[in-house]
Amino acid sequence: MTLGKLIGRGNTAEVYEWGENEVIKLFDQRIPESLVDEEYQSNLLIQGLKLPSPLVKGKTEIDGTKAIIYEKVNGNSLTKQLTRNPFAIRDKAKLFSQLHQQIHEKDGAALPKQMAHLTGNIQYTDLLTTEEKHTICDFLQELPEGNQVCHGDFHPDNLLVSENQVKVIDWMTATCGNPIGDIARTYIILKHAYLPKNMPAFVRASLKRVRNRFCTYYLEEYGKQQSLNMEELEKWTIPVMAARLIEGVHPDEKAVLLEETRNLLKKYFSH
Repeated sequence: MTLGKLIGRGNTAEVYEWGENEVIKLFDQRIPESLVDEEYQSNLLIQGLKLPSPLVKGKTEIDGTKAIIYEKVNGNSLTKQLTRNPFAIRDKAKLFSQLHQQIHEKDGAALPKQMAHLTGNIQYTDLLTTEEKHTICDFLQELPEGNQVCHGDFHPDNLLVSENQVKVIDWMTATCGNPIGDIARTYIILKHAYLPKNMPAFVRASLKRVRNRFCTYYLEEYGKQQSLNMEELEKWTIPVMAARLIEGVHPDEKAVLLEETRNLLKKYFSH
């Protein structure tokens, strides 16, 4: 079978149509096979937990490139829906929040550990000093561990919405851990994801406004169902931002994350 139309591109993979009812996710050559296997196994586990994710159909290789085959999900990303209808922002934030809570209700015992995943990423970055990394990793160990399913990259681009269903995609970094850590990840993506500088200023300002309001509504809606301690959330943003520094995000975004991480380190540790 030959690759169909390119339908999605992220930092780690490209997604193509694969026949009529499936898609194929081709991983970047720099992604180790162990991570591809981890995503495949995580998706099988998520399927078993009856969470709203696309069915995983198998693993394969195309011209030396590792790939996973999934069922095709029709629908638009929540990001696209928000762009088309920013007036629906509160309703969409409520849907987003409800899905995140649904994920966090599940026992994640069979998944990789959130603490170990974050610690490994923090130790790998060369943007922090050795002392900063030690401080952050020690701080992380003091935070409550948790044993729930955490998506690890829950943001509006990873929700596909159609008339009769919503599916959450991209479970590559799903872990067992504390939902507050997972919420912290969503929070920093919504707050700090890079917007291209060649974008017209009024468009950038408008997108930032929509993004900030969406983030506020999301936290409000989540807090209506589960108690959400904002100080605890802020504490979790320190290791989560530090861990994100090894990812393939724009250098400007990394600079913001690094500055924010260091500001919070000063707040909590400069006595």
